[in-house]
Amino acid sequence: MKRSAHLGVLSLLLFALAPSAATAQNSHVEVGKNLNYRQPVKPTGADNYLYSTYCYNGTSVYNLKGFSIGSAAYNIVSLKFNPAGACYALLSQKKQKVIVQILDAWQQKELHRFAELTSPTAIAYAADSRRFFVADGQQLHVYETRQYTETANHTLPIVPLQMECSPNGYFIAMSSTGGIAILNQETGAVRSSWTMPSSIVCIRFSLDTSRLGVLTADGVLTIYDTRTFKPTLTFSNLGEPRSFDFHPDGKYATILSGDRNLVFVNFNDADDRPRLADEDGGLSYVRYLQDGKQQVYLSYNTNSSIKYKVLKGLIPNYTRLLADELSLRMNEWSKIRPGETDAEYHARVNDETRMQQALLFEQEIATRMAGDLLSTSTITLGSYNKETNMLSLSFDNMSPIYLTVPENEVTTFSDTGALEFRNVVYGLTKDDHFEMTYALVYNKQTGKTYEFNNLSRQSLDYLLSDDNFVPIELVQQSSMEDVKLQAIKEDIISMAKRDNLISDHTKIEVSTNVVPAFNADGERINNYKVRFGYTVEGRYSAHEDFAPGKYVLKESHAAESMLKIVMRAFEKDFQQYIRAGKRVEIRMTGSADALKITGTIPYNGCYGDIEGEPYYLDGALNTMTVTSKTGIRTNEQLAFLRAAGVKDYIQRNLTSLLTMNTSYIYKIELAEGTGGEFRRINVEFTFVDAF
Repeated sequence: MKRSAHLGVLSLLLFALAPSAATAQNSHVEVGKNLNYRQPVKPTGADNYLYSTYCYNGTSVYNLKGFSIGSAAYNIVSLKFNPAGACYALLSQKKQKVIVQILDAWQQKELHRFAELTSPTAIAYAADSRRFFVADGQQLHVYETRQYTETANHTLPIVPLQMECSPNGYFIAMSSTGGIAILNQETGAVRSSWTMPSSIVCIRFSLDTSRLGVLTADGVLTIYDTRTFKPTLTFSNLGEPRSFDFHPDGKYATILSGDRNLVFVNFNDADDRPRLADEDGGLSYVRYLQDGKQQVYLSYNTNSSIKYKVLKGLIPNYTRLLADELSLRMNEWSKIRPGETDAEYHARVNDETRMQQALLFEQEIATRMAGDLLSTSTITLGSYNKETNMLSLSFDNMSPIYLTVPENEVTTFSDTGALEFRNVVYGLTKDDHFEMTYALVYNKQTGKTYEFNNLSRQSLDYLLSDDNFVPIELVQQSSMEDVKLQAIKEDIISMAKRDNLISDHTKIEVSTNVVPAFNADGERINNYKVRFGYTVEGRYSAHEDFAPGKYVLKESHAAESMLKIVMRAFEKDFQQYIRAGKRVEIRMTGSADALKITGTIPYNGCYGDIEGEPYYLDGALNTMTVTSKTGIRTNEQLAFLRAAGVKDYIQRNLTSLLTMNTSYIYKIELAEGTGGEFRRINVEFTFVDAF
């Protein structure tokens, strides 16, 4: 532990409480890994699919290897990749002629050309890839992405030059030279609009859609809260801005400043503004990308290449990490326990006890994340207040602490190396810095111990606010319904065991959870999640679950038993959540092991021919095609068909859901190992604004 003492000035500190020392938790950005992909021409613009960057120059589009993958009719103005990767859109222009085309991503051929447009200016895909938007003057044309048939048309308050769709599917942000308009993506209604004092260079949503950033030519980045679309942060003196993007963890944005500079701004700490320089120059486009292993890359173009950098030195978003873990632990703590009566449960879980438990969890999580901060601290004596007997100890990497020390004992603190900190507890400040909230400070010179106790601090009230916590009555309701769900589960399992369909080696899990959220109007809502899943021990899967190469639902007793629980639940206790017109998202997951498929497994067409259907794998959007003619050749197809069986079952048996605004989301999981324990399905229902 690094320590020093202000020995010569100690007597001067006995009279007043001096300002606390500034903490030093700023980032210093370095490049941990650097990849350069040389291009045959200067990349004048770019877009991404997954973690690959595609650039354009003139009429041609190039991949990372520098090969041309397609050409536009005229010089390309805008390139937008379909988020599912099957195709991409080009807006190209020659004098007054402007054309929008859809090109196949794997073959150099045109899939569609929009003949009905007169003067298109901007294009964008919805984040789920199911809709494509074209701004044509002050008209917004909406197309479905299978045949690119127009489904809606909306009048706009501006003529957009840029358009961005929010990751959560709520908004379309568009900008003209000096104006911003936000549209509701579902209805086309104008959510908000305003003008900017300077011409707009770039607009972007954060990954969680909580923020919208607007970068203007005067070197200013303005951050808006997407609940209200009011400005919350402003960063100025950014030079000559070209482009920017949000870091995936939500703590930083990176701005291209001038021809060769990258500036990083910290949303929690305005003083934290590191820089990187690229001597190749030509910077105009920047994006943060994540691969399947969640490795984060910073991708941008230069005069001669597309570059990928893995950065070191950016401080993690500790507040977000803490909030995520706190939510999981509070959800688990709030559930009714086996054998707990209703009275006992309500006595244990109420507003007061929930706040107390959240604070205990917060202290535990923050202390673990902080590690041994003291081992890298330089500790100095601060000031002493004779009236209150408060002595401050300052640290170079966190806020000071204050000890009650009698005046005649102050001189015994002259050697900070003689101080030993015990039972240390840490917390996080609102600017995402660690601070000590509790410690016993043992002075080896005197053998005395002094207590610092700030455990009752209120700096993290915002984590425990109504915006992040579900009303207690909904928590209790969810917990009681979870008990009902468990009872339904046990009844179905007992019948399946009696019929020798499954055994104790099949474990079915069911759970409920209330999740706080906001709707597209910025209003506070609560979503209700109900999840069903199962596992089967590998050696028993051939009888109880999917055998190798099998995908039809009735071929898995475990899957059928799980879905019988689903049907029973929504026919009885959970029927109250099925209301006509309300939104429900049904996320179906199918998994497959790594057993290699030799040749082709016949597909009997029981779920219809599947062509270009979006699905998620490792958080990335792709498209799936399986037909009776082509059969099944990959484990991805096998996993997808298992998930498709869930949708087929729901549509055939839960007909009451047909009255709701239902969206089906496919997800697949691929295991690295082989065996039946990796071949299964699960399903999660999210009832939006359920209460």
